[in-house]
Amino acid sequence: MTIAPHPALEVVRPDEVAECWDGINADLYQMLWGCVADYKAPSPEVSEEPCYGMDCVADFWDRFPDDAKEALNAAAEANA
Repeated sequence: MTIAPHPALEVVRPDEVAECWDGINADLYQMLWGCVADYKAPSPEVSEEPCYGMDCVADFWDRFPDDAKEALNAAAEANA
């Protein structure tokens, strides 16, 4: 069974989920922050242009095990 990301995870970055959303446990927090090094969009310090949908959680979806995907979808439902 394939678990698809919640639509909210197609626009929010992993660091935002880790720091701002309720329901993120310590293991998931670490997994989310592990994605940051691979961001492709320029950081806010480099460019003021918004990069909506770039480097979103869905871009890194294949890195998460199924239990983490379920937790992320539940968190998206509760926090979106």
